Amino acid sequence: MDPDGVSEEVLEEGCFYLMDLGLTAESVGAHFEITPARASALAKSYGAKLKSGKAVRGDFDRVFWEDVKKEAEGDVKLTFLSEKGFHHAWKSELQKLDGPALMSVYESSKDFLGADPNQKFLDFPPPKGYDPLAMDREMRKAVEIIGQLLAEKWKERPGPGKKKSAKP
Repeated sequence: MDPDGVSEEVLEEGCFYLMDLGLTAESVGAHFEITPARASALAKSYGAKLKSGKAVRGDFDRVFWEDVKKEAEGDVKLTFLSEKGFHHAWKSELQKLDGPALMSVYESSKDFLGADPNQKFLDFPPPKGYDPLAMDREMRKAVEIIGQLLAEKWKERPGPGKKKSAKP
């Protein structure tokens, strides 16, 4: 086992699936903090395990590594609040919402944070182990990102006298 706690088997699987999803050995190596040559060797090793039957391709594994790839590319999973309760979605999914729907989610999430008397403690780093404010930290991150998405939508909005562009 690696000193950071990541087993060789996890590295093999990760390198294999991420490279199978189109990432380069350089990119995978950079994310795992290993050389590109080692990333390639680990991917080949896992591929050999699949061929020999020592490992089996699974939908769960593929979906997990697709999610890791999304996060590595900057698409983050967010926890937010709407009038129907708590939800999880990728940033890319929220970008597809129209302005009023996005504003509703933003306001609900912001109201949740504003009602929490412990909000002032979010400026301090979380304690090791258990973080009693984990949900609040996730909500704060979502509010910031949704705020950015709203700002982008506002810029795209046609001004007075402009025709709305026909975007697919």
